[in-house]
Amino acid sequence: MSDMVKLELSAAEAIILFDALNRLVDSDGLHDDAEALAASALIDRLEGHLPVIDGADYAFRLARAKEELTEDIED
Repeated sequence: MSDMVKLELSAAEAIILFDALNRLVDSDGLHDDAEALAASALIDRLEGHLPVIDGADYAFRLARAKEELTEDIED
């Protein structure tokens, strides 16, 4: 595949997307093999750029990222 798409994400967006995509793949919520392969490729790329992936610090960083993205949303 020679066509590449580049995009920038905040650290908060990256960790939230990483977590959401992992849950989607784990739940078999994708329609076909192409979607699963694309999701797995994105997970791998995100994982390579996240400073912390597992352990208690991951849960804290994920929670903080969710707060950061939603802090301006009115209930």
